[in-house]
Amino acid sequence: MRGWATSPSFEAGRFDPPNAAGAIVMAAGIFTVASLPRLPFGGTLAGVAAAVVALAWVAVAVGIAVSAARRGGLSRRTQPVVESFGIGTWAAGTAVLARVLMLAAPDNPWPARMAFMVATVLWLWFMPRALGNLIRLARTRLPPNGIILLSTVATQAIALIALRLFPAVPGVWIGAAGLMALGVLCYALAAFLVLRRYAAGGWGLAGDWANGNCILHGALSITGLTAIVSGRFGAGAILALWGAVVAIFAVVETIEVARLVVRVRALGWRAGVLVYDVSQWARNFTFGMFYAFTLAFMARYPAVADPRLGALREAVAAYGAYVVLALLLAETALLLLAPRPTAAARVAMPSG
Repeated sequence: MRGWATSPSFEAGRFDPPNAAGAIVMAAGIFTVASLPRLPFGGTLAGVAAAVVALAWVAVAVGIAVSAARRGGLSRRTQPVVESFGIGTWAAGTAVLARVLMLAAPDNPWPARMAFMVATVLWLWFMPRALGNLIRLARTRLPPNGIILLSTVATQAIALIALRLFPAVPGVWIGAAGLMALGVLCYALAAFLVLRRYAAGGWGLAGDWANGNCILHGALSITGLTAIVSGRFGAGAILALWGAVVAIFAVVETIEVARLVVRVRALGWRAGVLVYDVSQWARNFTFGMFYAFTLAFMARYPAVADPRLGALREAVAAYGAYVVLALLLAETALLLLAPRPTAAARVAMPSG
């Protein structure tokens, strides 16, 4: 199967989470910090949501640790090349957890700082491998997909939380600026590799378009949010970046709708759509991150010269939280109730 490892496996009753299991924490976390406060009942459920995110992180961490101990380490998770980028969800998910803890315990920064330190260690382990694999993909014709943009997401997540946690510490901006630049470079190379793969042709919509391709806009959204939090970019630059995210979002999600139609025609609703796959959490995260970017953009720069863009931004801010909530509830229902993809569905629909 092409893409990332998608579903947890059970061997002799043992839970073995896939590399990208951290996407669950990413999706739940960004909902908790950005969308939930904008919902009518957000204040009531804030504590519960933070606890759920923390428990999800613990479950994923324990599962990966037990799996590593049973299999003699984490080396197997660094292969195959494209699938290994799922490890980026560990660093990004832990960084999102740090933000959740910041908001849940504003008077006690240490839980968030501890989570940030863990995220940084994970990023330091992941990133050299990611950079090496990006170069390897550039030199070969291995078929990449949007999962490789987790190199950008994980990097920008570390920069973003550093700026949030230590806004007054000298030197933090310099380090964050370096991380932001590295993230942009990773995006440029990874996006080029993904576009090169699809521009070459010889692929089918149902069988070769991956769920993880939504990270094409999600990685830009977290880049934009980090740029806003840094306070070093003007309204024009942020507007241009937000407009690029909107354009890429429209293209990618239009393709997603077309793929949905093809899947239903080929496999029916139950086998083609109503199945659970861990990579689907990436969509939740990217929608939530676009919403967070939009809210931050409005808060920093309330006025937009183009009234059409202003109206679109206001619409996203007004209704985006409900869209993110609906996607989160749908994915949770699939997690709890839906069957895992059949072998035939996996061949037809890679989910990386």
